[in-house]
Parts: sequence; structure tokens; C-alpha cells
Amino acid sequence: MRRTFRVESRSYDRMLRGSWQAYELDAETQLSEEPLPEVALECIRLWLPAGTLMHWTTRTRPLLYNCVQYFWPERWYMLSAFYDGPQLRHTYASVIMPPTIEPGQLSYVDLDLSLLVEPDLRYEVLTQAEFDQMTDLLGYSEETRISALMALRGLTNSAQLGMGLFSTIPQRLRSTEFHLSRCS
Repeated sequence: MRRTFRVESRSYDRMLRGSWQAYELDAETQLSEEPLPEVALECIRLWLPAGTLMHWTTRTRPLLYNCVQYFWPERWYMLSAFYDGPQLRHTYASVIMPPTIEPGQLSYVDLDLSLLVEPDLRYEVLTQAEFDQMTDLLGYSEETRISALMALRGLTNSAQLGMGLFSTIPQRLRSTEFHLSRCS
């Protein structure tokens, strides 16, 4: 079985919003039979099989779909690609502060700004009003606000152009049991 990774989602004031266990995918794990551009070496990919318990402050609920999460140490976003069985349903691109990564644990600050990207790369900005409200309520710094909006612009450009980030997301997984594979 693969090594587990604890993920924590926090608000700007560092309050815990949610946590879950995921399986770390090593760089050699091929997610798909499709020829895809490689993700950057520093990318951490996590596998969450359907049924993974997601512990949110409001309640705990099982994840309905398989999910691959992508985190980068210095980037202001993360991706969560959701799969119905092996088939891509959609990808959420969440604007975050660069995550804190330690052995077996990852924590990030969610900035309440997200993009829903369909497999055909149509997209919708979902939470602009929440971002604006939380900027005022929690007092996001000017640097944080600008960095978040620049990250959103980069994400929308990537979806519009059909290149970069979203071209690395497999349309179809070669397996839905990555958590049962042996670590290298």
C-alpha cells in the first residue's frame, strides 16, 4: 500500500476548515495511457479514492468520486481532478497560498477563489463573491489579494489556451486502485 499523506485546508486566519488522508503518488506513477505533458518535478500528486472521508468543520462526508490532487511548493493554486470511475468529470482549480509541505503532511490556506474546468476546458469562476467577502472579513493583505487574482488569471489563461496545467490532467485513468499499488 502507498504512503499516506495528511492534508489540511485552513482559512486565512489559520482556522482548520477540513482534513483528509490521501495517498502520495510517486513521480513514476503513470496515471493514464494517454500521452500527456509531464507535471513539474516539484509537483506533489495525491490520490483520494472514492469513499475517502473528508472531515470538514460542518460535518464528515465520504468523497463521491476518485480524485487526484496536485500541489506545488511555490504556487498560489492547487488542482483537484475528479473522476467517475476512470473518466474525468471536472477539475477544480483552487487559489491558495503556497502550501506548507512536510514529510507525510501538507497544509494550505484556501483563499475562497476557485475555477471549475470541464473536460472540454470550458470553465466558470465559482467563488469571486466569496473571495471579495473574505478579503474584507479576514483582512487579506494586499500582496495576498494581488497574488490570488494573478493566480486566477493564470488559471483562466491556461484553460482558454488549452495548454499548460490543464493539459496534464488525464481524461481517463488507467486504474482506480492506485492506493493498492506498492510503493517504489
